Amino acid sequence: MSEQRDSSKTSTIDKGPKSGIKPTSVVYWLRFLFAVGSGVTNNYLHISTATLGDFALVVGIGLGVVFYALSIIVVRYGLKYDDVQLRGKNKYVTIGGGTFIVVWVMVSVALNTLAGGS
Repeated sequence: MSEQRDSSKTSTIDKGPKSGIKPTSVVYWLRFLFAVGSGVTNNYLHISTATLGDFALVVGIGLGVVFYALSIIVVRYGLKYDDVQLRGKNKYVTIGGGTFIVVWVMVSVALNTLAGGS
């Protein structure tokens, strides 16, 4: 009888690989890396007012949105994390969002400054 109770206590929350890292941490650091990648790409493509004029702001923000959308796709379909593993509805969209924005802007500004603003 106790074996039956013990087997009923097992949950299906952990569907991912058995590592010591929580799924929320994986998503957070993935967003951090995508933000760095977006900032580097922004600098590599020379998205600035000198090259694109007033349209540079739209292109730069669009690039950030594309990278964030890619991170959502990777979390949802690549890592297969769902609402149960991330402990909340639509957490695969919101976890690390603020960090993404701050790091993306900081990397873009830092690389633009180091490159001489050209």
